[in-house]
Amino acid sequence: MKSAITCCLFVLLACLLLTGCSQPIQNFFVTRETELFSQGLDQYIASGDLTTMQQLPQKYPQGEWRLKAEAIIDMANLLQQQKSQLEKKDKKLAICQEDKALADCQKEKTALAQDNRLLEETLKSLKEVLIDTEKRTK
Repeated sequence: MKSAITCCLFVLLACLLLTGCSQPIQNFFVTRETELFSQGLDQYIASGDLTTMQQLPQKYPQGEWRLKAEAIIDMANLLQQQKSQLEKKDKKLAICQEDKALADCQKEKTALAQDNRLLEETLKSLKEVLIDTEKRTK
């Protein structure tokens, strides 16, 4: 009898040790909120559309994914603002470059006009010299 109890205790102890060594069973389930977050993120990455992501804080105001969704929405809005600011600065830069090119052209035009006046004066002087030399030779 004592050996039967000892044998049962030994088997029970062995079973207990063997169950402690087994891998834990993972209870993984996806909530509707998690699915919505995943869909919203996929949609934003694919097309830049935030409509699904914006639904999450409205449908689950106390949800675990609300803060993450709001952070993504805020970052996407900030990114859009920065893009529009960059586009405005690019337009201003293009205008400034055009203005600089125009100013450079005007400077060159002024310099060429001055050179033209000098050449006209030199031509006039040469004509006068030519007329004087023709008068002297006669």
